[in-house]
Amino acid sequence: MALKNATLKKWLICGAAFCAAFNAAAQNAEARATVPLPFYNLHTKQAMVIHHASGKAVSKEINDFMRDHRRNEPANMDSRLFDLLVDLKAAIEKRHPHIKVKFETISAYRAPQTNEMLRSKGGSQATQSRHMHGDAIDIRVPGLTTKELRDIATCLRRGGVGYYAADGFVHVDIDRVRYWPSHDYLATLKCK
Repeated sequence: MALKNATLKKWLICGAAFCAAFNAAAQNAEARATVPLPFYNLHTKQAMVIHHASGKAVSKEINDFMRDHRRNEPANMDSRLFDLLVDLKAAIEKRHPHIKVKFETISAYRAPQTNEMLRSKGGSQATQSRHMHGDAIDIRVPGLTTKELRDIATCLRRGGVGYYAADGFVHVDIDRVRYWPSHDYLATLKCK
């Protein structure tokens, strides 16, 4: 019986050490897979760092931050948009390691009523704007021209990219690949 207890005790100690090592490795892998995405909302003046991992659900706090500020209506954001923003951040940092990427947000979620109100005032919002589906965002990045932000987003080939030079922002979404208002720049675009 003493031999059995000694063997069991040795196995439990070894098993506990293995479990601790396994849990630590799993936590380290999760930490490496989580990417901080800093945001600043230009309308609400709120800042938030979203710690995003691919496949991670969007929290209530993120949906509140990305809300329709005109109606104070919370969003239901698609987590795949944040996957795209993780890749966009990485692409920007690869080209410009000196830039500390912060996404200044002009518009994320937009309620259908807000979208229609903006359209009725002569805005160019699409009748089925991706903003209403929580899978689009209008952004700029301090230290980067909107033209270059457009080009880097285009090179990802991951969805829609709208270039609003006069208003100083770029639209990105996770719908089908398309570009507006012009495709002319595609002929000279250099993806690195």
